[in-house]
Amino acid sequence: MKNVAILGASGFVGHEIIKICLNHPHVRIEALSANKSAGEKVQIQDSIGIKHSLEYKKYEDINLSRIDYIFNCLPNESLHKRSDLLKSNISIIDLSVDFRLDDKKEYENWYGFQHGNFEINNEFQYGLTEFNRDKIKNCKHVANPGCYATSILIPLIELIEQNAIKTDDIVIDSKSGYSGAGKTKGKEELIEEVRENIRTYGIGDHKHIAEINQELTKIKNIHTEVFFAANILPVERGILSSIYIDTNGASQNDIYDILQKRFNEENFIQLLPMNEIPSSRDVVGTNNLVIGLKKGYKENKLCIVSVLDNLLKGAAGQAFQNFNLMNDYDEGLGIV
Repeated sequence: MKNVAILGASGFVGHEIIKICLNHPHVRIEALSANKSAGEKVQIQDSIGIKHSLEYKKYEDINLSRIDYIFNCLPNESLHKRSDLLKSNISIIDLSVDFRLDDKKEYENWYGFQHGNFEINNEFQYGLTEFNRDKIKNCKHVANPGCYATSILIPLIELIEQNAIKTDDIVIDSKSGYSGAGKTKGKEELIEEVRENIRTYGIGDHKHIAEINQELTKIKNIHTEVFFAANILPVERGILSSIYIDTNGASQNDIYDILQKRFNEENFIQLLPMNEIPSSRDVVGTNNLVIGLKKGYKENKLCIVSVLDNLLKGAAGQAFQNFNLMNDYDEGLGIV
């Protein structure tokens, strides 16, 4: 049995982590931290309908000596400051950006902060599960990918590895439900902001671009910069990414065959039949990522559409895939 603490447990992702913990046969929730909600109780219903009453604590009140794993759901720029935790024997699955980037300067360039414990950055394995399984199995800590990055990297990595697409003009337009904003605003305020409204942000400068470029560049060691924009839609959860690519002479059938071969045996990745396009409704409430592929009239230009639940495959679900790998459990344990 693994004793788990969840930091930032009162947010959207924290609640999903709690629910998976309650469904996991080898996990005991030892502590939930939420500074503003400390002392409050939360009622969580597990997958078989049993309600559990849990209490939030302040971080300072958690007995770290009793903890085996931390799921960090705190906002960016929080974890890297906690030297006491980072220098302990506790394994961390970090759902913030604090240990995703390989270059210290990129934290300042993209996120505006100086990293306080970058010397242990190499102890964090980038946790894109389907591509880094062997490394995740043997690492101490995991840096969970961002939700947008997950929706984009999974369809693209194998295509770049196979030299099937060009890397100099990848354009991505992503749409997300309002839960992607976390707890920066209250739920009612978020709902009102998106009511009968679609809002675009991060055009060409969204912070997830840093990790997307980083991971795509690693594949062939060819510097890659995508053009990315995000949109908030009047739905609670789900991400749909439209990825526009130019092929290196590969046909639509060639691209489809590469994706089919790569993901045919993946439990959480689904490729739709040719020219079928997924919608967010296909994945909300699941840990699945669904991919569709369609060609327009323009030669060598294709659109890949990928959808996932930003709170599950984009966050809590993928985090538990990684937790399971780290402990030699079945990868889907607790998630499905």
